[in-house]
Amino acid sequence: MQIYVIPTYNCNLECNKCYSKKYKEDFPNYLSWTKFIEIFKFFKSKYNNFAFIGGEPTKWKFINESILFLHNKNKKVSIFTNGTIPLKVIPDYLIINGNNIFNPKLKEGIIQNLSFYKMKRVKIRLRFNIDGNFEKENIHEAILLSKEFADSVSISILYPIDNGIDYGKIMFDLSKKLNSEYIPVRISRATALCLFNQEQRDFLTSNCKLKGKCSLPTNSFVINPDGQTIQPCVELNLKCNISDLSKIQPKKIFVEDLNKIKSSRYSKCNACNFFSNDECWGGCLSYPLPDNMPLRTTFNPTLH
Repeated sequence: MQIYVIPTYNCNLECNKCYSKKYKEDFPNYLSWTKFIEIFKFFKSKYNNFAFIGGEPTKWKFINESILFLHNKNKKVSIFTNGTIPLKVIPDYLIINGNNIFNPKLKEGIIQNLSFYKMKRVKIRLRFNIDGNFEKENIHEAILLSKEFADSVSISILYPIDNGIDYGKIMFDLSKKLNSEYIPVRISRATALCLFNQEQRDFLTSNCKLKGKCSLPTNSFVINPDGQTIQPCVELNLKCNISDLSKIQPKKIFVEDLNKIKSSRYSKCNACNFFSNDECWGGCLSYPLPDNMPLRTTFNPTLH
């Protein structure tokens, strides 16, 4: 099980559709060291895996100290980063936004950091987010980057989803080519199964862990920069106080809110076999599909 700590929602980049922008006004700029230690003490006996996400966690002035601190306590550390700010203390795992390497202004610096991390033998996962700007040449470059630097790759739709983009084909093409190069790849986050035809679904389910519903509720959650409030994930703006975990099991704390979101899915989902069979929740709970999105699915005739 894993704790996701957000030391800040600030970032040194302005990425398209970034979720962190909507939280900037709600929280202090940065997690204090005192609050970080309180978080550690609260969870140290139950959790061995700590992940730092953001915003951009490498902007936090205590990021290197926190990695060293957790390693000294025999905890595993993962960092989700855009790759532009080098770390001085090496974590166990790095999840790096590969899309930023397509930017000519950022590429050289990120490649230099990747080379350093690879030399230090940290486990690197490149994350590729798919949107309308993800072209064929990006697929080719993603393959080359992954072969050189990645121990594994994750692929996700960049939500909210846009009309007129064949997300299913882009994700399938990239995944199949990575798979042919023997690079482990997984589809990150819940993804609506109706975006894929049967051949694509079969391949992605068997080889890339495609799933139509997320794993929430789980025994992992997000801790905000105030050190006091928690969320089920960074995308879902549902909050509880960290002290509530003393009375309620983590996997139960957001159940009622999550069930409300699932039950409010739009009519296409309610008429779909994947949804009625509880194989799919319409993808990411934070971002419903547009009503006029063309779908590749078999609808249940009993619901028409």
